[in-house]
Amino acid sequence: MPKVDIVIPVYRGLEETRSCIESVLATTAGERLVLVNDCSPEPEITQYLRELDAAHDRVLLLENAENLGFVATANRGMAAGPDADVLLLNSDVEVANDWLARLCTAAYSQPKVASVTPFANNATIMSFPNFCEDNELLFGLSLAELDHAFARRPLEGNLWPIPSGVGCCMYLRRDCLEAVGLFDLETFGRGYGEENDWCQRAHAAGWTNYHLGNCFVYHKGGVSFAAEQSPRIAAAMEILDDRYPHYHSTVQRFIGEDPARIARTEVLFDLVASLARPKIVAISHKLGGGAQQHVDELARYYAGDALFLQLTPERSGKSVALSIFSAGERLKDGLQFDIDSEYDELVQLLRELGVGHVHFHHTMGLPPRLWLLAEALDCRHDLTVHDYYLVNGNPTLTDRDARYVDPVDSDFDQRCATHYPLPEGVTASLWRENQQLLIGAARRVIFPSADCARRFCHFYDIETPVVAWHPDYLLSQPYPAPQWSFDGGRPLKVLVVGAISREKGADVIEAVANALAKEGIEFHLLGYAYRALSEQVVTHGPYDNGRVYELVGDIQPDVVWFPALWPETYSYTLSVALHMGLPVVVPQLGAFVERVAGRPLSAVLPWDTTTADWRTFWLAVRDDRAFPGLPQVSSEPPGCAIDLQFYPQTYLSGLTGNAARLSDDTLARFARKLHLGLPQLSRKERVLARIWSLARTPLVAKMVSVVPFRVQRAIKRRLSSRPMHEIIR
Repeated sequence: MPKVDIVIPVYRGLEETRSCIESVLATTAGERLVLVNDCSPEPEITQYLRELDAAHDRVLLLENAENLGFVATANRGMAAGPDADVLLLNSDVEVANDWLARLCTAAYSQPKVASVTPFANNATIMSFPNFCEDNELLFGLSLAELDHAFARRPLEGNLWPIPSGVGCCMYLRRDCLEAVGLFDLETFGRGYGEENDWCQRAHAAGWTNYHLGNCFVYHKGGVSFAAEQSPRIAAAMEILDDRYPHYHSTVQRFIGEDPARIARTEVLFDLVASLARPKIVAISHKLGGGAQQHVDELARYYAGDALFLQLTPERSGKSVALSIFSAGERLKDGLQFDIDSEYDELVQLLRELGVGHVHFHHTMGLPPRLWLLAEALDCRHDLTVHDYYLVNGNPTLTDRDARYVDPVDSDFDQRCATHYPLPEGVTASLWRENQQLLIGAARRVIFPSADCARRFCHFYDIETPVVAWHPDYLLSQPYPAPQWSFDGGRPLKVLVVGAISREKGADVIEAVANALAKEGIEFHLLGYAYRALSEQVVTHGPYDNGRVYELVGDIQPDVVWFPALWPETYSYTLSVALHMGLPVVVPQLGAFVERVAGRPLSAVLPWDTTTADWRTFWLAVRDDRAFPGLPQVSSEPPGCAIDLQFYPQTYLSGLTGNAARLSDDTLARFARKLHLGLPQLSRKERVLARIWSLARTPLVAKMVSVVPFRVQRAIKRRLSSRPMHEIIR
């Protein structure tokens, strides 16, 4: 192994710096640590570095008399050993195992190697698990455990040319430093972009920068420069554009090709197999919404106790994508399987991963063969009923006008079919008979509300239904007491939250808002409707679930309104209002009734309240400056006990985990099954996105409003089968 100086510029962050240096000392032997203190404003850092210098013979401490910035500090450290290679390391990076030996071996495995950069959790094009993102450590594992998974990979086939190394952890050969020079201090004085520039200079001189796929380090990121990063990044990008006109196109081409993707995916799945935790594969549709939110929620809720995977339809009825969760976040890298030809390969992979339970959340678009997946894996399956698709193919039990149809009506199935037609030749009774295969074999049929259970069991005989509100119910128990804040000194502010379809009351919101124009009542929609609504509805646009509480707080509503026309089975948006202690107005239909039972400032009105009656209702709230004193809703209906301890205590019962390794044969097939979690838009989908954007403008919205909804839906389906939330991202 050649002589190597490990150069660590230091400025801020005592704890990060201590962790960095201690990890280096613990994992290296004879290599010198060159610590360069850039006149740190934190006296404890200076004291710590001086104590290290006195205690260790292989530590060389250099101290800048004044703050010079990262580039000058790094250059001073790299110049300290003119006969040694350089491992440039940020002070917020930690390393493990024999990391340096692997980087050094890679640096001399090819002629004229300029630099070598390993994988890291936060290293742009070298990031793991999600490419080009700042990631947490996967599955809550330690750095040493993650690096060990990478270290098992051979050097051959795991070294890729890259446009630029990433300076958080970059091995630079001395012969290249001599040929190219140090970082450009004059241009990049305070730091950022200097390693990109150096790598481009090396490339122009005939050297190559590489990404190493059998090493992983931890990079916290942003410790030294913190808030000043953004303007420095922008300035550096402009300089790089001027100096190297093709640099950014080269980077974008590399990102598009993503040669390390197969390595990331193999390590990801191999890690899942190696962990002795219960492994559950969730199966759902690809439409997002509450079903997907619940899958995400379960993966997050049990993050420390189990591992979750997900199968999602790609081509309806033909193929599926397999993805993995970490800490409740679905990772981007995954695999895809054509069920007709690759079903056995999917089953073999899930067996080798150690999947011991299957949980169906939806079957829309699912190849029917997957209904027997649990049997193929020699395990049981759960079924959660998120809507009423299994009843007759109509998830909302609504007619062509998107209004609720009561199952006791003699023409129930016929009216439902006017909104969601069944496949040709399939009657509603045959449809239900087919679903019985999945329902009857379930270990547990889980309902998110007692109302949902009662409606569903009208069609199916389920011996022991489980009624359990989703785990998000537990976020604040007891719910905070709602408060009434409207005093009449300003407009009454009414908020609706979510992606609002016709069934969820988009047309109702617009009609009521129009009827109350200039009456001192504001209607806000946090989210968007299936079409552009009139200017009387203040539409705030799509939101990220992680920010919904903040955004609702910014709007400061007096009351949250749920104008749904179908029996919702739970409603995560209602949870937001309940957790925030806001007054609510809900329909006397679906899960709303039981979830607000006994709660003050919670009005329950008929779901089919007319526009005129809504106008009277809201005017009374405005004029009285008080919430209406409607009768209290009765508590939980008899015979439908809600098990609030199901998720905290019961859900994982009986599930065990085992550690394994993926076979070489399984790994060899990964290259042709790679799947990106959110694929690029097709040409037709780009057209659809443009149409959607134009339809938000007032003039086009009026034109669109006269087009029958069934025609709008047919046009959308012709252009794309994917959900709109993926098209308009």
